[in-house]
Amino acid sequence: MKPRLYLDHNASSPARPEVITAMVAALNTPGNASTPHGAGRAASKLVSDGREAVGLAMGVCAQDIVFMGSGTEAINTAIKSVVDNGTKRMLVSGMDHPAAIVAAEASGAKVDIIPTLSTGQMDLDWLAQTLADWDADDGAPFLTMSAANSETGVLQDVEKAADLVHAVKGYILVDAVQSLGKMPMLFIVDYLAVSAHKIGGPQGVGALYVSPDAPYSSLIIGGGQEKRRRAGTINVAGIAGFGAAAKIAENLSHTRAIRDAIEKGLKALEPHITIFGEGAERLPNTSLFAVPDVSSSTLMMGLDLEGISVSTGLACSSGKVGASRAVTAMGLADKAPHGAIRLSLGYTSQPEDAARFLNAWTKIRKIAIRGAA
Repeated sequence: MKPRLYLDHNASSPARPEVITAMVAALNTPGNASTPHGAGRAASKLVSDGREAVGLAMGVCAQDIVFMGSGTEAINTAIKSVVDNGTKRMLVSGMDHPAAIVAAEASGAKVDIIPTLSTGQMDLDWLAQTLADWDADDGAPFLTMSAANSETGVLQDVEKAADLVHAVKGYILVDAVQSLGKMPMLFIVDYLAVSAHKIGGPQGVGALYVSPDAPYSSLIIGGGQEKRRRAGTINVAGIAGFGAAAKIAENLSHTRAIRDAIEKGLKALEPHITIFGEGAERLPNTSLFAVPDVSSSTLMMGLDLEGISVSTGLACSSGKVGASRAVTAMGLADKAPHGAIRLSLGYTSQPEDAARFLNAWTKIRKIAIRGAA
Protein backbone atom coordinates (compact mmCIF):
# COMPACT_ATOMS: atom_id res chain seq x y z
CA MET A 1 0.00 0.00 0.00
CA LYS A 2 1.41 3.36 -1.03
CA PRO A 3 1.98 5.99 1.67
CA ARG A 4 -0.56 8.81 1.65
CA LEU A 5 0.24 11.70 -0.69
CA TYR A 6 -0.25 14.84 1.38
CA LEU A 7 -1.14 17.90 -0.72
CA ASP A 8 -2.73 20.11 1.94
CA HIS A 9 0.25 21.98 3.40
CA ASN A 10 -1.61 25.32 3.42
CA ALA A 11 -3.98 23.81 5.97
CA SER A 12 -1.19 22.38 8.11
CA SER A 13 2.23 21.15 7.11
CA PRO A 14 3.36 17.91 8.81
CA ALA A 15 5.69 18.46 11.75
CA ARG A 16 9.32 18.25 10.64
CA PRO A 17 11.53 15.66 12.36
CA GLU A 18 13.77 18.44 13.66
CA VAL A 19 10.74 20.09 15.24
CA ILE A 20 9.70 16.91 17.03
CA THR A 21 13.25 16.48 18.36
CA ALA A 22 13.33 20.06 19.63
CA MET A 23 9.95 19.73 21.31
CA VAL A 24 10.83 16.46 23.03
CA ALA A 25 13.98 18.09 24.42
CA ALA A 26 11.90 21.06 25.62
CA LEU A 27 9.34 18.80 27.25
CA ASN A 28 12.20 17.22 29.15
CA THR A 29 13.13 20.66 30.48
CA PRO A 30 10.87 20.92 33.53
CA GLY A 31 11.10 24.62 34.41
CA ASN A 32 8.53 27.38 33.98
CA ALA A 33 10.12 30.03 31.76
CA SER A 34 8.92 32.79 34.10
CA THR A 35 10.74 31.49 37.18
CA PRO A 36 14.27 32.62 38.13
CA HIS A 37 15.79 29.32 39.28
CA GLY A 38 18.07 27.15 37.13
CA ALA A 39 15.35 25.03 35.55
CA GLY A 40 13.32 28.15 34.79
CA ARG A 41 16.32 29.85 33.21
CA ALA A 42 16.88 26.79 31.01
CA ALA A 43 13.29 26.98 29.82
CA SER A 44 13.60 30.73 29.32
CA LYS A 45 16.64 30.20 27.11
CA LEU A 46 14.64 27.86 24.88
CA VAL A 47 12.05 30.60 24.49
CA SER A 48 14.72 33.20 23.79
CA ASP A 49 16.36 30.99 21.16
CA GLY A 50 12.98 30.33 19.54
CA ARG A 51 12.21 34.04 19.50
CA GLU A 52 15.48 34.83 17.74
CA ALA A 53 14.87 32.16 15.08
CA VAL A 54 11.30 33.25 14.41
CA GLY A 55 12.29 36.92 14.32
CA LEU A 56 15.01 36.17 11.77
CA ALA A 57 12.58 34.24 9.60
CA MET A 58 10.07 37.11 9.80
CA GLY A 59 12.73 39.72 9.08
CA VAL A 60 11.96 41.70 12.24
CA CYS A 61 13.53 42.46 15.60
CA ALA A 62 13.00 39.42 17.79
CA GLN A 63 12.22 41.51 20.87
CA ASP A 64 9.19 43.00 19.11
CA ILE A 65 7.56 39.56 18.75
CA VAL A 66 4.76 38.42 21.04
CA PHE A 67 4.13 34.68 21.04
CA MET A 68 0.48 33.73 20.72
CA GLY A 69 -1.67 30.61 20.59
CA SER A 70 -2.31 30.94 16.84
CA GLY A 71 -2.21 33.25 13.87
CA THR A 72 -5.88 33.97 14.53
CA GLU A 73 -5.09 35.24 18.03
CA ALA A 74 -2.33 37.41 16.59
CA ILE A 75 -4.73 38.97 14.09
CA ASN A 76 -7.41 39.51 16.73
CA THR A 77 -4.87 41.18 19.02
CA ALA A 78 -3.75 43.63 16.35
CA ILE A 79 -7.35 44.57 15.52
CA LYS A 80 -8.19 45.11 19.20
CA SER A 81 -5.09 47.27 19.56
CA VAL A 82 -6.06 49.77 16.87
CA VAL A 83 -9.70 49.92 17.99
CA ASP A 84 -8.60 50.62 21.57
CA ASN A 85 -6.39 53.35 20.12
CA GLY A 86 -9.38 55.14 18.59
CA THR A 87 -9.77 53.71 15.09
CA LYS A 88 -13.47 53.73 14.21
CA ARG A 89 -13.18 52.55 10.61
CA MET A 90 -11.00 49.86 9.06
CA LEU A 91 -10.26 48.62 5.58
CA VAL A 92 -10.22 44.88 5.07
CA SER A 93 -9.08 43.07 1.94
CA GLY A 94 -11.74 40.89 0.36
CA MET A 95 -9.06 38.21 0.04
CA ASP A 96 -8.33 38.19 3.76
CA HIS A 97 -8.69 35.13 5.96
CA PRO A 98 -11.92 34.95 8.01
CA ALA A 99 -9.78 35.49 11.12
CA ALA A 100 -9.36 39.11 10.01
CA ILE A 101 -12.74 39.69 8.38
CA VAL A 102 -14.80 38.29 11.26
CA ALA A 103 -12.65 39.95 13.93
CA ALA A 104 -12.95 43.30 12.16
CA GLU A 105 -16.73 42.95 11.88
CA ALA A 106 -16.96 42.11 15.60
CA SER A 107 -14.69 44.96 16.68
CA GLY A 108 -17.36 47.66 16.72
CA ALA A 109 -15.58 49.65 14.02
CA LYS A 110 -17.07 50.34 10.60
CA VAL A 111 -15.64 47.87 8.07
CA ASP A 112 -15.08 48.57 4.39
CA ILE A 113 -14.22 45.52 2.27
CA ILE A 114 -11.65 46.45 -0.36
CA PRO A 115 -12.69 45.27 -3.84
CA THR A 116 -10.75 42.44 -5.45
CA LEU A 117 -9.75 42.31 -9.11
CA SER A 118 -10.49 39.18 -11.14
CA THR A 119 -6.78 38.33 -10.88
CA GLY A 120 -7.19 37.94 -7.12
CA GLN A 121 -5.24 41.10 -6.34
CA MET A 122 -6.48 43.92 -4.14
CA ASP A 123 -7.74 47.05 -5.90
CA LEU A 124 -4.99 49.48 -4.91
CA ASP A 125 -6.55 52.36 -6.84
CA TRP A 126 -9.66 52.03 -4.67
CA LEU A 127 -7.46 51.93 -1.58
CA ALA A 128 -5.55 55.04 -2.58
CA GLN A 129 -8.74 57.01 -3.25
CA THR A 130 -10.36 55.88 0.00
CA LEU A 131 -7.32 56.89 2.05
CA ALA A 132 -7.17 60.25 0.26
CA ASP A 133 -10.77 60.91 1.33
CA TRP A 134 -10.31 59.66 4.90
CA ASP A 135 -12.39 61.40 7.59
CA ALA A 136 -10.24 62.36 10.57
CA ASP A 137 -13.21 61.63 12.85
CA ASP A 138 -12.72 57.93 12.02
CA GLY A 139 -9.35 57.92 13.78
CA ALA A 140 -6.10 56.65 12.32
CA PRO A 141 -6.63 54.64 9.11
CA PHE A 142 -6.17 50.90 9.50
CA LEU A 143 -5.71 48.29 6.79
CA THR A 144 -5.58 44.53 7.24
CA MET A 145 -4.51 42.32 4.35
CA SER A 146 -3.00 38.92 3.63
CA ALA A 147 0.36 38.86 1.91
CA ALA A 148 -0.73 35.71 0.08
CA ASN A 149 -4.22 34.27 -0.18
CA SER A 150 -4.51 30.87 1.44
CA GLU A 151 -6.76 29.46 -1.28
CA THR A 152 -5.35 30.79 -4.57
CA GLY A 153 -1.82 31.61 -3.40
CA VAL A 154 -2.09 35.01 -5.14
CA LEU A 155 0.45 37.50 -3.78
CA GLN A 156 -0.50 41.05 -2.88
CA ASP A 157 1.62 44.19 -3.27
CA VAL A 158 2.26 44.71 0.43
CA GLU A 159 4.96 47.31 -0.14
CA LYS A 160 2.69 49.63 -2.14
CA ALA A 161 -0.23 49.16 0.23
CA ALA A 162 1.99 49.96 3.22
CA ASP A 163 3.31 53.09 1.51
CA LEU A 164 -0.26 54.30 0.90
CA VAL A 165 -1.30 53.67 4.51
CA HIS A 166 1.80 55.15 6.10
CA ALA A 167 1.56 58.27 3.92
CA VAL A 168 -1.63 59.18 5.82
CA LYS A 169 -0.19 58.10 9.21
CA GLY A 170 -2.24 54.92 9.38
CA TYR A 171 -1.49 51.40 10.52
CA ILE A 172 -1.29 48.16 8.54
CA LEU A 173 -1.63 44.55 9.66
CA VAL A 174 -0.26 41.90 7.32
CA ASP A 175 -1.38 38.32 7.72
CA ALA A 176 1.78 36.48 6.69
CA VAL A 177 0.64 33.07 7.91
CA GLN A 178 0.81 31.59 4.39
CA SER A 179 3.89 33.60 3.39
CA LEU A 180 6.35 32.59 6.08
CA GLY A 181 8.84 30.11 4.70
CA LYS A 182 7.48 30.41 1.15
CA MET A 183 8.62 33.88 0.06
CA PRO A 184 11.03 36.60 1.24
CA MET A 185 9.72 38.48 4.29
CA LEU A 186 10.65 42.07 3.47
CA PHE A 187 7.58 43.80 4.86
CA ILE A 188 7.86 47.13 6.69
CA VAL A 189 4.51 47.14 8.46
CA ASP A 190 3.03 47.79 11.89
CA TYR A 191 1.73 44.32 12.67
CA LEU A 192 2.79 41.00 11.16
CA ALA A 193 1.03 37.74 12.05
CA VAL A 194 2.48 34.25 11.51
CA SER A 195 1.78 30.67 12.61
CA ALA A 196 4.08 27.71 13.28
CA HIS A 197 2.11 24.84 11.79
CA LYS A 198 2.20 26.20 8.24
CA ILE A 199 5.98 25.66 8.09
CA GLY A 200 6.20 22.24 9.71
CA GLY A 201 6.10 23.52 13.27
CA PRO A 202 3.58 22.57 15.96
CA GLN A 203 -0.08 23.49 15.88
CA GLY A 204 -1.25 25.95 18.51
CA VAL A 205 1.64 28.44 18.33
CA GLY A 206 1.62 31.78 16.53
CA ALA A 207 3.42 35.09 16.78
CA LEU A 208 2.66 38.76 16.28
CA TYR A 209 5.27 41.35 15.42
CA VAL A 210 4.35 44.78 16.77
CA SER A 211 6.24 47.84 15.56
CA PRO A 212 7.57 49.97 18.44
CA ASP A 213 5.48 52.86 17.07
CA ALA A 214 2.22 50.91 16.86
CA PRO A 215 -0.43 50.82 19.60
CA TYR A 216 -0.83 47.60 21.54
CA SER A 217 -3.55 46.23 23.80
CA SER A 218 -3.41 42.82 25.42
CA LEU A 219 -6.12 40.42 24.33
CA ILE A 220 -5.35 37.99 27.17
CA ILE A 221 -4.67 39.53 30.57
CA GLY A 222 -3.56 38.16 33.92
CA GLY A 223 0.12 37.57 34.60
CA GLY A 224 3.15 39.45 33.35
CA GLN A 225 4.39 37.02 30.72
CA GLU A 226 5.71 38.25 27.35
CA LYS A 227 6.60 41.63 28.90
CA ARG A 228 2.98 41.96 30.06
CA ARG A 229 1.80 41.77 26.46
CA ARG A 230 0.18 38.32 26.61
CA ALA A 231 -0.66 36.63 29.89
CA GLY A 232 -0.51 32.88 30.47
CA THR A 233 2.13 30.24 31.03
CA ILE A 234 4.58 30.36 28.15
CA ASN A 235 4.38 27.39 25.76
CA VAL A 236 8.07 26.47 25.94
CA ALA A 237 7.87 23.29 23.86
CA GLY A 238 5.69 24.92 21.21
CA ILE A 239 8.01 27.92 20.90
CA ALA A 240 11.07 25.65 20.72
CA GLY A 241 9.35 23.74 17.93
CA PHE A 242 8.44 26.98 16.16
CA GLY A 243 12.05 28.10 16.37
CA ALA A 244 13.31 24.80 14.99
CA ALA A 245 10.92 25.06 12.04
CA ALA A 246 11.85 28.70 11.42
CA LYS A 247 15.55 27.84 11.23
CA ILE A 248 15.01 25.43 8.35
CA ALA A 249 12.05 27.10 6.65
CA GLU A 250 12.61 27.30 2.92
CA ASN A 251 11.05 29.24 0.09
CA LEU A 252 9.58 26.04 -1.40
CA SER A 253 10.83 27.01 -4.85
CA HIS A 254 11.11 23.32 -5.73
CA THR A 255 7.32 23.01 -5.52
CA ARG A 256 6.72 25.38 -8.44
CA ALA A 257 7.73 22.79 -11.05
CA ILE A 258 5.51 20.15 -9.40
CA ARG A 259 2.55 22.54 -9.20
CA ASP A 260 3.01 23.64 -12.81
CA ALA A 261 3.22 20.01 -14.01
CA ILE A 262 -0.06 19.21 -12.26
CA GLU A 263 -1.77 22.26 -13.74
CA LYS A 264 -0.46 21.46 -17.24
CA GLY A 265 -1.74 17.91 -16.94
CA LEU A 266 -5.13 19.04 -15.64
CA LYS A 267 -5.59 21.48 -18.53
CA ALA A 268 -4.88 18.65 -20.97
CA LEU A 269 -7.47 16.45 -19.25
CA GLU A 270 -10.05 19.13 -18.49
CA PRO A 271 -10.77 21.56 -21.35
CA HIS A 272 -13.22 23.54 -19.17
CA ILE A 273 -11.08 23.82 -16.06
CA THR A 274 -10.52 27.21 -14.38
CA ILE A 275 -7.33 27.81 -12.42
CA PHE A 276 -7.94 30.80 -10.17
CA GLY A 277 -5.26 33.47 -10.03
CA GLU A 278 -3.27 31.74 -12.78
CA GLY A 279 -2.37 35.04 -14.43
CA ALA A 280 -1.07 36.64 -11.22
CA GLU A 281 2.06 36.03 -9.18
CA ARG A 282 1.33 33.22 -6.75
CA LEU A 283 2.98 31.22 -4.05
CA PRO A 284 4.92 28.44 -5.80
CA ASN A 285 3.14 25.66 -3.92
CA THR A 286 -0.54 26.54 -4.35
CA SER A 287 -3.24 25.84 -6.94
CA LEU A 288 -7.00 26.39 -6.71
CA PHE A 289 -9.08 25.06 -9.60
CA ALA A 290 -12.60 24.03 -10.51
CA VAL A 291 -14.36 21.92 -13.13
CA PRO A 292 -17.97 22.78 -13.96
CA ASP A 293 -19.62 19.36 -13.88
CA VAL A 294 -18.60 17.67 -10.62
CA SER A 295 -18.74 18.89 -7.02
CA SER A 296 -15.49 19.63 -5.26
CA SER A 297 -16.55 17.52 -2.28
CA THR A 298 -17.05 14.48 -4.56
CA LEU A 299 -13.63 14.98 -6.12
CA MET A 300 -11.98 15.51 -2.74
CA MET A 301 -13.50 12.30 -1.37
CA GLY A 302 -12.47 10.39 -4.50
CA LEU A 303 -8.90 11.59 -4.14
CA ASP A 304 -8.98 10.74 -0.46
CA LEU A 305 -9.96 7.17 -1.30
CA GLU A 306 -6.94 7.09 -3.62
CA GLY A 307 -4.74 8.09 -0.70
CA ILE A 308 -4.33 11.74 -1.69
CA SER A 309 -5.12 14.60 0.70
CA VAL A 310 -6.36 17.88 -0.79
CA SER A 311 -8.95 20.40 0.38
CA THR A 312 -11.85 22.37 -1.01
CA GLY A 313 -10.35 25.65 0.16
CA LEU A 314 -10.04 26.94 3.70
CA ALA A 315 -9.61 24.27 6.36
CA CYS A 316 -10.46 26.36 9.41
CA SER A 317 -14.22 25.89 9.72
CA SER A 318 -14.78 22.48 11.32
CA GLY A 319 -14.59 20.63 8.02
CA LYS A 320 -17.34 22.67 6.38
CA VAL A 321 -17.45 22.68 2.59
CA GLY A 322 -18.97 25.76 0.94
CA ALA A 323 -18.43 28.51 -1.58
CA SER A 324 -14.83 29.66 -1.82
CA ARG A 325 -14.44 33.08 -0.21
CA ALA A 326 -11.58 33.90 -2.57
CA VAL A 327 -13.45 32.88 -5.74
CA THR A 328 -16.47 34.90 -4.64
CA ALA A 329 -14.33 37.97 -3.92
CA MET A 330 -12.77 37.67 -7.37
CA GLY A 331 -16.25 37.74 -8.94
CA LEU A 332 -15.73 34.29 -10.48
CA ALA A 333 -18.26 32.22 -8.56
CA ASP A 334 -19.88 31.19 -11.85
CA LYS A 335 -16.62 29.43 -12.76
CA ALA A 336 -16.94 27.17 -9.72
CA PRO A 337 -20.64 26.23 -9.56
CA HIS A 338 -19.85 23.12 -7.51
CA GLY A 339 -16.89 24.42 -5.51
CA ALA A 340 -13.14 24.32 -6.07
CA ILE A 341 -10.24 22.05 -5.20
CA ARG A 342 -7.10 23.42 -3.57
CA LEU A 343 -3.85 21.54 -3.57
CA SER A 344 -0.88 22.90 -1.69
CA LEU A 345 2.58 21.38 -1.69
CA GLY A 346 5.34 21.53 0.89
CA TYR A 347 8.69 20.27 2.06
CA THR A 348 7.60 16.63 1.66
CA SER A 349 6.58 17.09 -1.99
CA GLN A 350 8.52 15.26 -4.71
CA PRO A 351 8.54 15.53 -8.54
CA GLU A 352 6.81 12.14 -8.91
CA ASP A 353 3.82 13.47 -6.96
CA ALA A 354 2.53 15.18 -10.12
CA ALA A 355 2.14 11.92 -12.04
CA ARG A 356 0.53 10.17 -9.08
CA PHE A 357 -2.01 12.97 -8.66
CA LEU A 358 -2.87 13.09 -12.36
CA ASN A 359 -3.28 9.30 -12.55
CA ALA A 360 -5.64 9.37 -9.58
CA TRP A 361 -7.54 12.32 -11.06
CA THR A 362 -8.04 10.46 -14.35
CA LYS A 363 -9.40 7.45 -12.48
CA ILE A 364 -11.91 9.31 -10.33
CA ARG A 365 -13.08 11.45 -13.25
CA LYS A 366 -13.93 8.28 -15.22
CA ILE A 367 -15.91 7.03 -12.23
CA ALA A 368 -17.71 10.38 -11.93
CA ILE A 369 -18.61 10.40 -15.63
CA ARG A 370 -20.00 6.85 -15.42
CA GLY A 371 -22.00 7.81 -12.36
CA ALA A 372 -23.53 10.79 -14.14
CA ALA A 373 -24.45 8.75 -17.24
